[in-house]
Amino acid sequence: MNTSTQRSDSSFSWFFQWGIGILLTGGAIFILSRIIDLNEFIVVFRSLPLKTLLMVWGIYLVSMVIRAWGWQNLLQRRVGLWRAVLLMNEGYFLNNVLPFRLGEFGRAYLAGKYGKSGTFSAFSTVVVERAYDLAFASFLLLSSLPFAFQMRWAQNAAIALLGVIVAGLVGLYFAAHHREKIEQKIIHLASGSVFVQRWVYPTVHGMLDGFSVLTRFEFFIFSLLGIGFSWFLAIFRDFFVLRALDPSIPFWVTLLAISSSNLGGALPSMAASLGTFEGAATGALSLIGLKPELGLVYALVIHIVHLVSTTIIGGIGISQEGKTIQQLITEIRNSQRSAMNANSD
Repeated sequence: MNTSTQRSDSSFSWFFQWGIGILLTGGAIFILSRIIDLNEFIVVFRSLPLKTLLMVWGIYLVSMVIRAWGWQNLLQRRVGLWRAVLLMNEGYFLNNVLPFRLGEFGRAYLAGKYGKSGTFSAFSTVVVERAYDLAFASFLLLSSLPFAFQMRWAQNAAIALLGVIVAGLVGLYFAAHHREKIEQKIIHLASGSVFVQRWVYPTVHGMLDGFSVLTRFEFFIFSLLGIGFSWFLAIFRDFFVLRALDPSIPFWVTLLAISSSNLGGALPSMAASLGTFEGAATGALSLIGLKPELGLVYALVIHIVHLVSTTIIGGIGISQEGKTIQQLITEIRNSQRSAMNANSD
């Protein structure tokens, strides 16, 4: 592939990523601007006590460390806990400045370097972590829908989503458990294909190496417990915010709010999940009769706590890399471009 074609493909890829992000973020912000009363929003925001914000921040930091411990076990403890905290927040920091959640690839790139496992092996642990998150979010959504809508179709949709995610996790387990057979099959195919030898086999080998954690009970159970407990703390963190805004809000509303906001934040968007996180939370709470201003305040508080925390801690981690942010982003982009070039050779 010649240089001009490489540049064209790279430019198109980044234009596509930013374009999708701008479209979804712009749409969410436009809808919010149409339904939010600014004066009412200010009144609701001012009703939130400072002590609640401080408590929410403290719970968030504790849950972050516990989540990092869970991810450290997915990495099979190839890095220390503090390094896992920094790497995770470096990835979040990059998500704050890059579209399409590309910070996840950046986190894998850095974790692969420190853990000496390779980018694809580390990236597979991020995939498993996100699969856990989708499973927990779907379960919470499933738990809240009977209270929220009394609509069977909504409950069936949540059950179907949860089933797909669980099936995906089971598929990952069997792929990791039978990795030798899969790799032998690929090696057999690779005997007549340069593409398979150069790209498919190394990629699959790295991913299966990361998925192998699912077959090791100690790492699997500790990773699940760590990420699960971080969700438990996040539920009560969000509950404190919602009850501070309206003491009459029942507990199940928190399950709806946290699941919908996290599923919305998982959508491709502009940097930092701007707009999609707030839009999903505000929309879900508005559908059950709460003021959209309350939903937006809730989402903004949770989002701002996350952004400020990850910017500070992620910035500390990036400063220890000995590179500027731009240099690190360029390094990650070059890594992606190398993968794309290998794919096209």
